[in-house]
Amino acid sequence: MRTINHCTRRLRGRRAPKVRLAVRIAGAAAIMVVGHPAAFGAGAAEKAAILPVEGLVITYTARSTLLSAQSGGTHGYNDLDQETWTSVQSASPQEIVYKVRLAAPTNQQANAEAQKFQLYRRVRREDLVQSNRMTLLYGSTDPETYAGQTFAETSAKTLRSLESGTDVPFVLGVNAYTGGILDPALGQLGKAAPSNANDKGNPLSSGTIVNAFMMLGTGRVYYRGTLHRAESGPITVSVLVNGVRTNLPAIHASGTFSFPSKPDQHAEFWWLDSPEYPLTLKWIFANTNSLVTRIDLPDATAADGNHESGQSRGRVSSMEADLGGKACRVELSGIYFNTGSAQLLEESQPTLKAVAEVVKQSKDAVLTIEGHTDNIGSADYNQDLSEKRAAAVRRALVSQFGVPAEHLAAKGYGLTRPVETNDTLEGRARNRRVELARPCAAGH
Repeated sequence: MRTINHCTRRLRGRRAPKVRLAVRIAGAAAIMVVGHPAAFGAGAAEKAAILPVEGLVITYTARSTLLSAQSGGTHGYNDLDQETWTSVQSASPQEIVYKVRLAAPTNQQANAEAQKFQLYRRVRREDLVQSNRMTLLYGSTDPETYAGQTFAETSAKTLRSLESGTDVPFVLGVNAYTGGILDPALGQLGKAAPSNANDKGNPLSSGTIVNAFMMLGTGRVYYRGTLHRAESGPITVSVLVNGVRTNLPAIHASGTFSFPSKPDQHAEFWWLDSPEYPLTLKWIFANTNSLVTRIDLPDATAADGNHESGQSRGRVSSMEADLGGKACRVELSGIYFNTGSAQLLEESQPTLKAVAEVVKQSKDAVLTIEGHTDNIGSADYNQDLSEKRAAAVRRALVSQFGVPAEHLAAKGYGLTRPVETNDTLEGRARNRRVELARPCAAGH
């Protein structure tokens, strides 16, 4: 039997026979499509478009350490930004079905373990209306549905109560560590190896070990408390929405939660101020916390009802408008890689299809796929990663979508062209990107 555990120092963000995964999912984890300059948008319009519809992708970013315990021994991979992606697979009148992907730091063995798992979570529509219970921390042996609980969001009833200034009795479901499978491995936590040769591999703090115990849960614990609105006036949370830095209106709630025989824990939530879909944008519970860094919306459905053609036309027209104007490049939000690797994920297919159409229709002889990274790791490591990612996108466009190879080049810039600060998780998430560029004058 094998177990994977994510132990996070700052942000915390199944199906396999005889394999057990214990993992923290930020309510739902979730994600990058055609972008624009990093400007803060008017969040009201974006809020209205964020709904639990098929194709919605959300990215939670965490600074994490992964511990993998197997029959062959225990392995630790320390301290890199880790992303978890949650996408809406279907949205019926009865329920929403989420798929959750896990990505490990840049270690081949760790990534191989994480890639074995896809978690599915189901939320009933009736719970989105009125539930005051929320599933916060998950394990791979949990059922897909906890009736009476929300997952990536709270209920409209909870949001409206908080908006009116009414305190809300609330229940948080978490996995509680009960000992067992990883006991022999816990002694190895402080010896966890760096995730790649360029990382220093910071020792894990005592707080991290406490978090590890929480995440290794084999039993369900329900903390009870009361949430109250933390600010009386409007607040915002900064998120990349379709590649655009946007201030989303939010409701911030906090409270103290209790469970018999366990210490009381402080909790805070920032929910999108939208009764139609009060998505969890950020949360804190005890020593764990998580932050949504990206939300990618599916394009509007085409008039003929063909969702795929609607996606392509929307993205094609947007990219063509940008490249046909003064822009020398556009960000390809909606291109997803396994963390620290050049492996394209299947969620990238709609954007790849749209990019292929733009390249085929372009009057420029050659367009360039450009890869960029954050500053985690050495300059050489990031340069290599950016080149591999750009090449992977070019290869997919040529081999899968029929783009003539001579019309498309690939180039990596590593960490040399950040568009936001690398001092924050949000900034690093933005700097990890792929762009499509046309020939421009020097200096652009």
